[in-house]
Amino acid sequence: MKRFFERLKCRTAGAVLAVVLTAMACGTVAGRDNFRMSGTLEGVDKDVLLIEYITFEPDRKVVRKRVDVRDGRFEFSTSLKNAWLGQLRLKSVPERSNKGFFIYLVPDEELTLHGDLRAGGESHKFEVGGSSYYQDLAQVREFTRPYQEEFAAAARAFSEGTDAGKDASMLLHERLRADREIGEQYGRVCEAYVMSHPESEAAYSLVNLNDSWGIAAIENMAPEVREGRFARKIAQDLKVMQMIALKRMAAKTRPASMMAQGRQMPPFRLRTPEGGFFQSDSLRGKYAVLDFWGSWCVWCIRGIPKMKKTYELYSDRLNIVSIACSDTERAWRSALKRHRMPWTQVISDDRTAETAYNVRSYPTKVVIDPEGKVLRVFKGEGEDFYEYLEELLGE
Repeated sequence: MKRFFERLKCRTAGAVLAVVLTAMACGTVAGRDNFRMSGTLEGVDKDVLLIEYITFEPDRKVVRKRVDVRDGRFEFSTSLKNAWLGQLRLKSVPERSNKGFFIYLVPDEELTLHGDLRAGGESHKFEVGGSSYYQDLAQVREFTRPYQEEFAAAARAFSEGTDAGKDASMLLHERLRADREIGEQYGRVCEAYVMSHPESEAAYSLVNLNDSWGIAAIENMAPEVREGRFARKIAQDLKVMQMIALKRMAAKTRPASMMAQGRQMPPFRLRTPEGGFFQSDSLRGKYAVLDFWGSWCVWCIRGIPKMKKTYELYSDRLNIVSIACSDTERAWRSALKRHRMPWTQVISDDRTAETAYNVRSYPTKVVIDPEGKVLRVFKGEGEDFYEYLEELLGE
């Protein structure tokens, strides 16, 4: 009997060891996961939380997780070697209407969240807490909250205005202007904060790939941040930033070959309001002005009366082609009806025309000679364009 119990004890111990080893191989042993997240979501009874992040260890891989939400609550844990930027959204909300909430998933940390994942553009209202990294992140988010609220207010004003049937083009202009002004100030504030907190991992959440100061911010980081949990993400971001910087430098130094004086005008074929197409080669034989504009562009609209006078003066020797850019069909047609411009009107549906002519600001006017060669390019609405035409065409 004694030998029986000893054999049973050995078999039991062996079975337990086998279970433990199997669990370890499957990654299910308690404590193996080094990142934990839990929270409550407003207005959600039953749904699925979709979590997605991209790793680069060793190669680029998209990781997708699904977490059940019950009575507004969820819990999630996983094993991470490095910090990665994660996207959280509800399965019930289409991504095209709401990109969700972005936050870094950091190894050896615990994250708590509370907020509304149904509301697009309101992610700044999320309450973030947890262990040390997320406590620091909460302070960073609080620092930037006023700017996020301004962005959200601009978005609401645009949405409420369009719902009320107001002029969509003017609303869009106001939205873009507000975003630009807020963005410029926000960028300066973020730069100052990041550069003055080189030891803060949470400060890195303020760095955007397109920030002109991003590379300097990375170089300014304390070694323990640059080489720590965020090392792989920072290294990948740095590659992208360097590529963007090279492209910017090339854009500044390369000649505008398509736009240089004496170069042949790039050909185009664009849609007219009547549904047909206008071919650029039909411009031969007269001087021409290509007017890159948009119904949303205030300075473009302000310049129309003077353009009408110019066309009236020189229509026997001058063709004008207004090329609507980044416009909706409805806004474009509404502007044509309102302003009644008596020259050729076309719309660039796929941005090929403005890309070919290197147009980056509006309005841009390109003067073409009767042989189809570029004479001059004018950016913005100024008197120099009209003075040049008077010299060129005046009697």
